[in-house]
Order: sequence, then C-alpha cells, then structure tokens
Amino acid sequence: MEGKTIGNGGGDPSFMKRVNKGIGKEASPLSHFFNREPELVGFGAVRTLNRHFTSHHQATDIKHKLLGSIPKFVKIVEVGPRDGLQNEKEIVPTNVKVELIKMLVSSGLSVVEATSFVSPKWVPQLADAKDVMSAIRGIGHSKLPVLTPNIKGFEAAMAAGAKEVAVFAAASESFSQSNINCSIQDSLSRYRDVALAAKDHAIPVRGYISCVVGCPVEGAVNPSKVAYVAEELYKMGCAEISLGDTIGVGTPGTVIPMLEAVLNVVPIEKLAVHFHDTYGQALSNILLSLQMGITTVDSSISGLGGCPYAKGASGNVATEDVVYMLNGLGVKTNVDLQKLILAGDYISKHLGRPSGSKVAVALRKVLSNTTTSKL
Repeated sequence: MEGKTIGNGGGDPSFMKRVNKGIGKEASPLSHFFNREPELVGFGAVRTLNRHFTSHHQATDIKHKLLGSIPKFVKIVEVGPRDGLQNEKEIVPTNVKVELIKMLVSSGLSVVEATSFVSPKWVPQLADAKDVMSAIRGIGHSKLPVLTPNIKGFEAAMAAGAKEVAVFAAASESFSQSNINCSIQDSLSRYRDVALAAKDHAIPVRGYISCVVGCPVEGAVNPSKVAYVAEELYKMGCAEISLGDTIGVGTPGTVIPMLEAVLNVVPIEKLAVHFHDTYGQALSNILLSLQMGITTVDSSISGLGGCPYAKGASGNVATEDVVYMLNGLGVKTNVDLQKLILAGDYISKHLGRPSGSKVAVALRKVLSNTTTSKL
C-alpha cells in the first residue's frame, strides 16, 4: 500500500468516476471533478490529485529518531455527526445527518459517533436521535456509538438499537455545572449507574473528559484533576477514555503534564485524545500525543463543532487534516481521504459555509488550478 491512498483504488483513474456514485443531486463540486473522464483533464491532473491526496510521497520510509515512537496504526473516532452538528444554530435535517454518516462510514472510518440521547430541551439539534438510529441501522461494519448523559438516556439509546454508548464528565467543576447542571461527583455517580446497566447488556462505554487543560471559567486546569476523573471512569469500566481540550487552549507544553498525570492511573491503550483547534494547536498536540503512545484520535469532518457551553471554542480538529498528516507520517488509518473530503464538502455545502479543513481547502485549489491548466 506504500505510496497509495489506502482503499482508494491506488492510481486507477476509473476510481475518480466511482467515488461519488449515488450521491445524486447533492453531489459536490469536487465530485464533478472526480467524475470527469481522465482524458478531459489530462493524466497529469490525475497524478497530481493522487499525489496530493495521499501525501505518502513525503514519508515512504520514516526512520528518523524523532518519529520512532509514532504508532503504525491510528484509530480515528469521527465525532462530527454528534459533537459537530450539536453546535449548529440551525437544525440539520435528519436525512442530511443520515447521508453524512453513510458517507463517513463509506470512507473507511471504523467509529462514527452518530448522535446523542440528551433532552431536546438542552440540545434540540439532536432531538431526532431515534430517527437517525433507525435510518443507519445495519450500514457498513463501523461502530456507531451514541452519547448518553444518564440512565434515562441509556435506556432510550438501547431501545433505539445502540450497540455502544458514551458518557461525558469534566475536569472543571464550573464547566460541569454549566454543561450538565451538576457537580463532578454527581456526574460520576450518574455514570456509574450507566456503566452498570451497560455491563448487564454487554455494551461498551466510552468516557469523555472535558476541559483537560483549560476551562472557560476557571482558566488552567490542574493535571491532577484530570487524572482523578479519568481514574474514576476507568474504575467504573469505561473501555476508552477520551481526553478533550474543549476550548482548544492546549499546547504541547500543557498537554505533556496532563497526559503524564493520566498515564499514572489509566493504561495508555485505554486513552484517546480530542483536540479543538481554536488556537491552531490541535495537530501539534496530536503529534505529541502519538509520540507519547496514544493510538486513538478524535476528530470532526470539516472541523465541525465547538461547544454550546464554552464561549469562543471553535471546532474540533478536522478529520481531513488529521488523516493527511498521518498519511504523511506513514501511519495507517484505513481511511480514504478522497471520500472523506467528499463527505466534508457535502455537509459544508448544506451548512452554506466553507470547509473548516485546511487540507480540503488547499486541495480544492490544487484541483481547480490543475483543471484550468489542462482544459
């Protein structure tokens, strides 16, 4: 697979015609390019497309000592359909959410967080959780976890056919109060009930921790507070714990002590990282986390997201940008970047704004310039 985009048909030009088949009227401008005959744009354009989309040409044999600890495979947890769309002012129609999830699954993502069983009073954007779950039942082989804030949400998720759930705590007392209207201790008590019920149903539980390096109210968060919450989630049986920089203030200098504190109480294979890109630090923080042994990374298509209860927090790091970086590092993800960008183009078009992915924006320029020069 070296030197080719994983799962994208390699250098087969006919793939350009197949990649977006079936999207129909909502097909993106990128799909128009992909669907054109190679001879119309020139084989040089196809070669340019493959070269830029893979980025493997930059790192086919990485042995540098600084990158020696980078894992060979990284699991990407796509959170856009839930964490991304919950922050939109306008409610996204159910059919658009479903199509987005299908496109993300088609790109090769093994985990796509589908929705949240939270009270519509608090998150009206995801009030259609039951309908979304019904529509995506049985698609692909990807895991489709859902967020459940309490036992009532868990029961609703089970009734809707969920096979995996997630709970969300915070390392900041102030943020816990504003986000879920209870103290950290009370939230952990709720999640123990969810974890026990999940165990009875053999349902895996993922635990999220918000504000792992900074809080919009309290400022800097002590790593010991993050470690405490992480250890409690681990003790109650969470199969994976995602460490979230909710307002995107983290830098390698603050992420290192936080990870070191958590690694003292939770095995590294149980951890994931979840970085927002408010200050443009997400990719550097992800790279550092990989060097420290993390192998699971959360991201959101087109950088969708933010947080309704964290003023000023911009979107999550874009999945397209993460995959591009990992491709350049020679790290396997099993994700097709071309299909991923089509999914990002689809939802960005619906939302009526440009993609938040720097890679997607850059590649559009490459494709546009190449197409113009060959016509």
